Amino acid sequence: MNHVLAALNERLGRLFGDRLVVLAGGTRLAKRAHELHALGARHTLVLDTDDHAPLHDSVIARWVSLGIKGGFVAVEQRRLGKLLAKPGAEVRAVLRDFDPAAEAVVISTPYNEISTFEGRPVINAREHSWVELENKTTIDALWDELSARRAPAMVFDLDFERLWGASEILDRGAGVVWSGDGPAINGGANFVRRVRSYEEAKEAFEVLAPKCEQVRVMPFLEGIPVSVHGIVFPDGTAVLRPIEMVVPRRQGQAKFLYAGCASYYDPPVWIRDEMRNLARRVGEHLRGTVGYRGTFTLDGIATEDGFLPTEINTRYGGAMVCFEDAVPTLPLSLVQVALVAGWDLGISSMEFEEVVLQAADNHRSGAVGANVRAVQPTEVDERRVVFTGWACRLAHADEPAHATLRLSPSPIGGRLDLDLHRENMPVGAPVAALTVAAFALADQEWGTGLGALEPAIAVEDVAEVEESFEEAVIA
Repeated sequence: MNHVLAALNERLGRLFGDRLVVLAGGTRLAKRAHELHALGARHTLVLDTDDHAPLHDSVIARWVSLGIKGGFVAVEQRRLGKLLAKPGAEVRAVLRDFDPAAEAVVISTPYNEISTFEGRPVINAREHSWVELENKTTIDALWDELSARRAPAMVFDLDFERLWGASEILDRGAGVVWSGDGPAINGGANFVRRVRSYEEAKEAFEVLAPKCEQVRVMPFLEGIPVSVHGIVFPDGTAVLRPIEMVVPRRQGQAKFLYAGCASYYDPPVWIRDEMRNLARRVGEHLRGTVGYRGTFTLDGIATEDGFLPTEINTRYGGAMVCFEDAVPTLPLSLVQVALVAGWDLGISSMEFEEVVLQAADNHRSGAVGANVRAVQPTEVDERRVVFTGWACRLAHADEPAHATLRLSPSPIGGRLDLDLHRENMPVGAPVAALTVAAFALADQEWGTGLGALEPAIAVEDVAEVEESFEEAVIA
C-alpha cells in the first residue's frame, strides 16, 4: 500500500508541482486545496459556488465565493457553466490578479464539459461522447451489447397514452418507474418517478414533459439501490466495492427522496461479484469505444434475482467520498483529474484496485442528508441520536450515540444531515431504514416536513438484519 501511495503522489506532484491551479466549483474544496499544496502547487485559487467563504489559510489558497449556489445540482451547474463560458468583469479581474500570465490549469466539477476558462485549460473537462452515455433512455443498448441481464423496459417520446399503456404492460404488481432524460442535468432522482396509478402517471408526466425528451418505463424493482465504481486506467479497469444509494420512498407519492450514499451495506457475495464483474466489462467497453479515462458509476438494484443495472454515470460520482474517507492520504479526486488529462500515474489498475478496495472494505462511511423547504434555520442545530432496531430517539447525555442529526441553513431553506458514527455502526445492513427513522425524528424535533417515508427492502431476510443490528447495538 505504501509503495502505491508513494508512486501516485510522486506522479501527481509532477503534474501539479510548482503550478498555479484554479479550482472552479465543486465539493470539499478546502480538502482539494490542501492536497494541491501538499503536492507542491505554487498556489491555488478557489472559486467557490457557496455564499460564504470558510476561514482558510491564504498560504494554501486564495478563496473567492461566487455566491451562485443553487441548492440543487442542476441549478448550480448551469450557473457555473455560464460563468466558465462568459465570466463577468469581477471574476476576470480576480483571474488576472492571480495568474497574470494565464499559465494556470483549471479543475472544475465532474459535470463540466467546457474545455477552457479565459484561455486556461480545464484539464478535467468531459468529452461529449462520454456525457451521452449517461442518458437513461438509451443505456439499455449497452446492457444488450454486453449480454448483461436487465429488467424489461420501453422508451417513448413524450406521448402520455403510450407511456401509460407501457406501464400497464410492464407492471408486475408494484408499479413501474418512469425515468426521463434529455438536455437538462439529471441526477439525484430528479426525473425519476414511481407510477402505480393513472393519477400518478399524470403527475409524473407533468413533471417530466417540460424537462425531458424521452421517458423510459420499467417495472419497479424491489431491492436495495446500489452503485459500484470503476476507474478506467490505460491498462485496464479498477473496480471498487458496492455502495448503497440511500433512496427512501415517499408514502403515497411518486417522487423518490435521494438522501446520499453509504458503504455499510454488504450485498450477498454473489451479487457483489455480479456487480463488480459487470463494472469491469463496462469499463473495458468504455475504454475501447470512446477512449474513456477515469471514474464511472454503474447503478442498479440488488434484487432477489441478482443485480439489475439501470444506468451509468461517466464522471466522478458523489459516492466517491466513501473511498476518500477510506484512504485519506490518497487524493482520489486528483487521480481522477490526472486520468482524464491523460497523465501517466505510474501504477497499474490492479495495484490501484487492491489498495482502495481493501481500505474501503475495512473502513465504512456515509454521506446521508436531504434538502428541506419547510424550515429556514438561521444557525446550525445538532442532536445526538440512538437507533433501537429501526426506531430513532435522542441520545442521553452520557450515552454513546450512533449518529448526529444536523440542521443547517441552506439557500433553499434548510439542510438536514445524518452523520453516522462509524465506531458505533454495525457493518452489513443497509442504512436506508435508519435514515427513515432519523428523518422521522427530525420532522418531530424541527418540523422539517419530509413526511412519511419507507426504506428499500434488502434481498436478505429483514428479520435477520434487524436481529444483527440489535446484537451489534447491545455489544
